Amino acid sequence: MSPMSSTPTSGKIWLITSATSPLGFSIARQALRNGDRVVAGCPAEDYAVWRESQNSAQNATGNNAKERQGAKGEVNIEEIKSLNVGILSRSGGSSCLVVPLNTRNLTSCQAALAHAISTFGRVDILLSCTSHTYYGAIEETSEWQAREQFEISYFGTINIVKTVVKDMRERGTGGHIICLTSLAAQTGTPGLSLLTAAHHAVEGFTEALAFEIAPFNIKLTNVEPSIMTYLLTNPVHLPPEIPVDGQEMAKEERPTSGDEDDDDDEDEHLTPRTGAGNVRRLLETVTAKAGSGLSTPRDPEESISSDVAAPFARVLRYPSLAPIAQLALVAETTKVIMAVAGKDNPPGRIIVGGEDGGEDGEGGVQSVKERMKAVSEELEEFLECAMSVDVPNAVVDEQGEDGNPLQI
Repeated sequence: MSPMSSTPTSGKIWLITSATSPLGFSIARQALRNGDRVVAGCPAEDYAVWRESQNSAQNATGNNAKERQGAKGEVNIEEIKSLNVGILSRSGGSSCLVVPLNTRNLTSCQAALAHAISTFGRVDILLSCTSHTYYGAIEETSEWQAREQFEISYFGTINIVKTVVKDMRERGTGGHIICLTSLAAQTGTPGLSLLTAAHHAVEGFTEALAFEIAPFNIKLTNVEPSIMTYLLTNPVHLPPEIPVDGQEMAKEERPTSGDEDDDDDEDEHLTPRTGAGNVRRLLETVTAKAGSGLSTPRDPEESISSDVAAPFARVLRYPSLAPIAQLALVAETTKVIMAVAGKDNPPGRIIVGGEDGGEDGEGGVQSVKERMKAVSEELEEFLECAMSVDVPNAVVDEQGEDGNPLQI
């Protein structure tokens, strides 16, 4: 990927829907460094923890507070134990407003915007990055999980976008809306049918919306990081695996990437999760450490055990990666967003990195090019069939010599 300019968007006001996610946190830190102001949205439980820490800080002496904050409020990334709005609040000072935000609730979206308007007067850039993933073959997932995937990824996006667009239009200030999707919006990946459907829905919604809001000088951009970047930096849920030949596959029996006979065995033992196993193994590894403190439920309702006996509870977990590793994973996406945010003519869609195609959705630009080529080739292959209906009177009843339709 060619280098992109990272010229700061001077004096912009951001509303970030999930400032505790790796991407939201990274963007908020960079925006504050650039001199912008940030409205940092976070779940209600994170907001409560932050408020409690604020009350504790008020009881500390001014000198102690300064020592904790450090020069210019900067925090050494190596010392960060978790990504939280407290760090952003301390480093941003009056330029950072922390608000509780649940995008599934339209009233919560409206309240967050009201706080932003009363504090900063407007919102210039919306970053909708509240995300999660229900991973698994279609027979491993439930209707409830499909609806949950759409509640956050699709309906949550509609709620916050609708709220901000209304304000931007009424004020006549224009603005820029940035929606995080992933490469799943372009390509299909085994095990990600629910996420793929939701991200296709988001991009279909925003493509049409872009025409509606263009007359009001409101721009819209979909940002597509690689699928692995997306999966490793957002909460993920793994449903129980379905039985293979009537038996639950034991972990020691599972094929590994080092087995030479994987390809042959796959043909002989096709299952509804064929092709999705490698990513599942990776996600199992990074989400299995439930006691680490980094893998915690984000919604109490989701901590209910599954109806099917399973090694994982029905709970969304952030992958158990150190904060510095999480921020490294989203570094490219952060750079791209900061390069296009607030520009006069931003792209409607931008793909992040991944010049080389790869397995399990790792590819980026090249993968999309290959998909577009395949679509074009298929279109040409069946062009005659598709165009065959464009024949004059193709659907008119045959006529007799007298010019009247033949009677059957």
